[in-house]
Amino acid sequence: MLRNFTLDDASPFIRYDPSWRDGYNSTADSQMPRYQGRSFHATSTNGATANITFRGTDIYIYGAKRNNHGYYSATVDDEPAWPIYGRPGLGGAEEFQSLLFARQGLTNGKHTFRLTNIVEGQDKIWVDIDYIVITREVDTPIVGSVIATHDEFTYSSLWNRQTNMLEYRNSAAHQTNTRGETATLKFHGSEIFVYGGTGPDFGTFKVKVDNQDPIILNATTGYAHPPVPLFMTSGLGDGQHTLVITNLEGGKSLTIDYAEYTPSSGSNAGLIGGVIGALAVLVLLGWYFIRKRKSARRNNFDESLPPMMRNPRWEDHAPPYTENPSHPPPGYVDAESETLGTHTPTVTSTTRKTDMLVSPMPTLRPDGSSYGSTSQNGLSSVGSPTIVTSIYEIDAGALTLPPMYDQVFSAPPPRNTPGSTQM
Repeated sequence: MLRNFTLDDASPFIRYDPSWRDGYNSTADSQMPRYQGRSFHATSTNGATANITFRGTDIYIYGAKRNNHGYYSATVDDEPAWPIYGRPGLGGAEEFQSLLFARQGLTNGKHTFRLTNIVEGQDKIWVDIDYIVITREVDTPIVGSVIATHDEFTYSSLWNRQTNMLEYRNSAAHQTNTRGETATLKFHGSEIFVYGGTGPDFGTFKVKVDNQDPIILNATTGYAHPPVPLFMTSGLGDGQHTLVITNLEGGKSLTIDYAEYTPSSGSNAGLIGGVIGALAVLVLLGWYFIRKRKSARRNNFDESLPPMMRNPRWEDHAPPYTENPSHPPPGYVDAESETLGTHTPTVTSTTRKTDMLVSPMPTLRPDGSSYGSTSQNGLSSVGSPTIVTSIYEIDAGALTLPPMYDQVFSAPPPRNTPGSTQM
């Protein structure tokens, strides 16, 4: 099964050259609200690069095409790179959340993407990144993801539990400013995503899963952002895994919000089997008690009635008259009727924005966007990764947009409005 995952531009997984600027909530750009999450990274330096190493089959890069943008090049795994026009079409309005580059049909393994700015003259110098969508294969068909809150990690001694954390899950997180402090999480899953804070007060950290080589990431950004994916990995085998995050800079913060992991196929089988077994036991118990109750009621009913015996010889004759009968005439006992109530339990589940099953969306017109209901985690299987449908604005070039294998936003970004101007 194929699933999408979205990286915000502020994620440490994207490695920017020092010349890149953080445009989060920038007051210098009147068009900032038109970027997803009011956030983007931009550079005006010729040759400046942004890199990301990912595991998946497809990658899609989104940004803006504006009048002061020049060219850029993009490549995966050092394939040949060609200059790509970074401005809107002749006479066209500036485009936001536009597809800048797509690469599909990769093997489901580790790949490296690189985008390079190409300055064109004195005023055509910019390129920016809004967000990145990665498609990867997972072996879990239907069972949703599991949330591990920051309280479920095991921390070394010098961590503090912070409350009143705006935009953090449950308004709380764990934070340390001490070098060498660790946070450990044991989980059963085939992939995991860790969310936390980025900003000018954050620094570098190291992540290690099981016996894999550790990876060093940098959470430093120009402005403090809401929680973003700090780390992700997929393709893990069945069984228990151990994730360890280490703060590498003293005086710099490392903040953990929560982790989300997809149960491995073995875990799913056990979970599904347990649920089915429990339901079977409940059904048998319900059947047993209902039969027992009916049997008891039938016995009580029978005992309350007089014997209903008739003598065949008197079938066609009236009973003899007696002056003072020793027992009342034949009659009936009015047993109050009862109806056994039935109740079907309602099973509910909490899903996240990427977990709800949805169908692939149809291809949209060039200025359209489509977003499913926000519950999102949404999944849908496809026959081939090369047959896809659109969920985002179509680029001027011959690029295919990513399919909606799952919902990737908690809220749809603003639509393009014609006639926008840039400050």
